[in-house]
Amino acid sequence: MNALYLRTFLFCVNLFWRNVQSEILLSVYPGDDVILPCCLDSEVDLQDYTVEWSKLEVKPDPADRQGRVPYVYLYRNRKTVTKVMMETFIQRVSLNPDGLKRGDVTLKIRKVTLQDEGTYRCFIPGLNHRETVHLVVDPNGVTAPTMETSQFNINISTPDPGGEQTNIWISRSRPALWISLGVFLSSIFSAGLFIKMRERAIT
Repeated sequence: MNALYLRTFLFCVNLFWRNVQSEILLSVYPGDDVILPCCLDSEVDLQDYTVEWSKLEVKPDPADRQGRVPYVYLYRNRKTVTKVMMETFIQRVSLNPDGLKRGDVTLKIRKVTLQDEGTYRCFIPGLNHRETVHLVVDPNGVTAPTMETSQFNINISTPDPGGEQTNIWISRSRPALWISLGVFLSSIFSAGLFIKMRERAIT
């Protein structure tokens, strides 16, 4: 019975951590360079795969007869496909060629503008791999906790595709954090109640 409780506890911890991890928020200032992380758990060579970076707020291009949504970045057939990319990003985005060989399709955006703020999604169709990053551009140049972000931030230095070091702030979404915590605690309580009921039934 203790083994069952332990397995349930570990499952809940894993579920809670996955929900927290999925709510990554990057906060930068206008003019900064930013790194949008996206990588596989294993070092798979992705040079022959398609990699799509899109912005979820972008609507279909009215000039496109097929109604397609332009990409922030598109890598296909071992090259960047600029004809289906948003014009404002073409000269400012890049992947790390060495990273592609190791399962890392992190995207660098240079000289961030206020219009770049939004939710970005990385997608590798051949592996059905998705990651989402929320980018906030602070026009005042000061990062401050709000009701939407937690009060703990982590400043890290990350190697970008150009070989330089870029500092980014990572925060956790407060609503998602509390919801995940609630689910976690409820799961633990339910598991403990179930085990106690089983023990009483046996005795």
